[in-house]
Parts: sequence; structure tokens; C-alpha cells
Amino acid sequence: MSSWLRCSLEPGMFPGEYAVEMETSEAGRISLFAPEDKVKADQSLVRVEVLQDNNGGGVIVCLPAPAFEISSRTVKVPQNSLVRFE
Repeated sequence: MSSWLRCSLEPGMFPGEYAVEMETSEAGRISLFAPEDKVKADQSLVRVEVLQDNNGGGVIVCLPAPAFEISSRTVKVPQNSLVRFE
């Protein structure tokens, strides 16, 4: 299921991309570059795919690109970092 994750955004190195930073539950603060169609810049959100919701114990999500610090697209984030739109 698609969802949106709160993050910090800045323009990326190339047109059409953003530098994204976010807080995770286990890896601390991580960063990646995401294409502009995967972000809501005006709301500081990045699109993720929810893989597993641990009912208050964090949510495992798939990021739009691998994070530099962990070399993975899969990460656990706090439940309250997700914003779901209908």
C-alpha cells in the first residue's frame, strides 16, 4: 500500500530530483535522492510503499531509492511519520 512519509527536502543535484532526509526507527537519520514524481515538495513528503505495519512498533517501508547510509530501500520508520491520504 502506498503512503507518504514526512521528511526534509532540498533540490537535488539534477533537474527533476530532490535530496531527501528522514528519521528512521533503527538506522537514525538517512538520506537519498528521489525523482520529483515521488515527492510532495510543498508538504515535505516522500512516497513509500508500506510492506509491514507492526501495530505501534514501527512500519517497514520500501523507499523510492536506496538510502546512502544503509544501501537499502527497506527501512523501519515510526508510525507517526506516515501520512495516508484517501
